[in-house]
Amino acid sequence: MRRTTVCLLAWVLMPGCSGTTQSGTDLQTDSGTPDSQTMQWACPDDPLATTETLARKAQTYDDLAVRVHIHPDLKWITDVTLKKVEVDCPGGVAGPCFEPSVPLDQATWQDVERFHTGENDGLWSGLYLASQAFRYGVTQSPDALATIKLLLEGEKTRMAITGVPGVFTRQFIPPGVEGIACTENEDDYVVDVEKDDNKWVQIRKDGCVWVIDNQTMDWTGTSHCGLDEFAGWCWLDNVSQDEYAGHMLALGTIMKLVDDAEVQQTTRQLIEQVGVHLMDNDLTFVDWDGRITEHGLLYPMSLAGTPGFLAAESLSWIRMAIEASGRSDLEGFYDNCLLQKSGEKACLPWDLQTPTPFTDYFDMTFLYIGDDGCKTNFNNVSMAVAAFQGLLMFEHDPELRPLLEAALRDEVMVADNPKAAAGLHNSWYNFAWAAHNDPDPDGDGPVPTAVRDAICTLGQFPATQEVLTIENTSLYPHFCDSRLGASMAQFPIPAAQRCTATFFFWKSPYERKDCTADPLQIHQPGDYLLAYWMGRYYGFIAENM
Repeated sequence: MRRTTVCLLAWVLMPGCSGTTQSGTDLQTDSGTPDSQTMQWACPDDPLATTETLARKAQTYDDLAVRVHIHPDLKWITDVTLKKVEVDCPGGVAGPCFEPSVPLDQATWQDVERFHTGENDGLWSGLYLASQAFRYGVTQSPDALATIKLLLEGEKTRMAITGVPGVFTRQFIPPGVEGIACTENEDDYVVDVEKDDNKWVQIRKDGCVWVIDNQTMDWTGTSHCGLDEFAGWCWLDNVSQDEYAGHMLALGTIMKLVDDAEVQQTTRQLIEQVGVHLMDNDLTFVDWDGRITEHGLLYPMSLAGTPGFLAAESLSWIRMAIEASGRSDLEGFYDNCLLQKSGEKACLPWDLQTPTPFTDYFDMTFLYIGDDGCKTNFNNVSMAVAAFQGLLMFEHDPELRPLLEAALRDEVMVADNPKAAAGLHNSWYNFAWAAHNDPDPDGDGPVPTAVRDAICTLGQFPATQEVLTIENTSLYPHFCDSRLGASMAQFPIPAAQRCTATFFFWKSPYERKDCTADPLQIHQPGDYLLAYWMGRYYGFIAENM
């Protein structure tokens, strides 16, 4: 990683600080305490900042995540609905009115009425898991390590239940857990002809996958068996690359930062299985039924995404698998197929995929759609950031690395579009970019500006993940429609004036949306924690800020 060793915080908060730079170092942070002058707040006069320090919010959210949002039998993190009691309504409010049966600062997972589950469980939980790896890298906290071990068990289950090494499920539901259950709608189990819908499957006492045949409409046992340990469970198929963005960022960060033998063994095995699956299946994810998943084509000319975006994901995940396993076949696949280092070689069977170094696709990343960027898919922007972040953790080839740094900078962060990532007030994006760039000694370039913006955005970040009343449509006029028809403002809406979300930093910051307070609905805090602990790890945030 690229980082200063003398006055990184001063570079961020006090433009003009000089210091030496050490390039290509390991990920370990410096242990020294910065000079007190560098502790000043980067945006002390921001009227939208909360009164809590960044550290206090992190402490609150780290406690809340384990106490309320992680059921120990589920082993992933979720949004929750708390159990409620009816209370007297305030004057003028029509009843009934409710509040949590146990106050949030005292509640545990046992006070949860419903654990929210969805097709992106693995993505959101993976991003939170990455936050705990960075936290451990900073603090060596036993609590962080315990959480990592618990959620790694969930990662193992998420892959093992599919019966296909390297393939995670989108969702899984174990029997007997209060607040979550398999769907009873039989339409959800009918096999999809085109493989473009996510479908539930059951595992029964015979240890086989059962589905409803789309011709006979009868429950049918399949030949996909050997899953006896999951009898009585259900899970959702057709996993997408979105899920892997979270899984692989988490697993790669853990492999780099968590020095526990048990954790290392589990993590490396999971990463290796993903890499081998992609190598053996020509950069596709092949599901339990032998069919390629709808969003599981990673070779650049599949056109399942833009070529540069898919190239970054493929390179990132295969490079991680080489580090995890030391396998020469994976290294040869990476060097001589993905990078074409030994000369032109037709190594992938797909019609449009010519022998081309994947780095040549970076100038076809095309994340931002339209002159105003309004049709941009911000999911893809987030996945691209995660892919480059992971790749830059592991790739230190002096010839290749500048190409990766330039792609992250020019195609993602400062692309020629008003919606480019550096202007989105996204703390995660900005820290990921800054961690892989040499600081500007003058302190007035785009990277120091991005870091200061990231810190100020965390200052604005709500001190609770409870759904709050937000009315931003009256503050920010309609500018354009998003790709899905949502109303968008012209400029990013400040963090303090946006509705809370499952993962705030994954989504568009332009959406105009009003929200009504609901003290029973609590979003999991992985968004704040990932950005905060990254900032702490790379030295952008001081311990007492």
